[in-house]
Amino acid sequence: MGDVFGRLHPTATRPLAAAAGAVLVVGACSTGGSGSHATRTVTFTPTAPRVTATAAPSSATPSPTPRPQTRLPGPCDELLPLSAVEQAMSIAVSGRTAFVVGVPDKTIHRLAYLNCRYGVPTVPRGAAAVPSIEIGVSLYATAAQAQRRLTATIDDYVSHGATRSATAVAGHPAVLLVGAAERGYDVPLLVLAFGQRTVAVSLSERMAAATRNRAMAAVAALALDRTAG
Repeated sequence: MGDVFGRLHPTATRPLAAAAGAVLVVGACSTGGSGSHATRTVTFTPTAPRVTATAAPSSATPSPTPRPQTRLPGPCDELLPLSAVEQAMSIAVSGRTAFVVGVPDKTIHRLAYLNCRYGVPTVPRGAAAVPSIEIGVSLYATAAQAQRRLTATIDDYVSHGATRSATAVAGHPAVLLVGAAERGYDVPLLVLAFGQRTVAVSLSERMAAATRNRAMAAVAALALDRTAG
């Protein structure tokens, strides 16, 4: 996912805000960054059939007022297990999952980040493995710094041909970025900042736009709710 805030984009595993230090998700949700990180990969075999007709809305209800945070409360497999992501989207995901826990990066005032990738296909060596779903959550020292990373990610995507549109996640303003042709920017991306955190969700599954957008919003709401301090 890269540092999409720090870039969440799955295609090149580079940071979300390439301009701000790229990774799969938003200028503020980096999963790449300049620090070292630990990666754990597990294999998942789905038992439920794939459902693509509709995406059920998430039951997650993030607090209307963000609480101060100094850390994220856990890793991907504890906070955002595959089963919870599938339930939020109403889609069964096949393939491997790969989870990254990042370290602080003082250069961008990032305290922590998570990069959670689901449905990672097996590809030939040297080829880019684009996950079906990628979630990037970054925590910054202040809300203003998180917002700056978000803005940098949006500007970066737009400069590479993406079209931005306003949307909402659990009642919070968010931005959907779609339509870019350039590799690394061509997977639909939903980003938002809430307090000190940024969340970026990319979805490579082919589905109707309305279904895709609902699914991305449901996953983003889940991430907001479960990564609160």
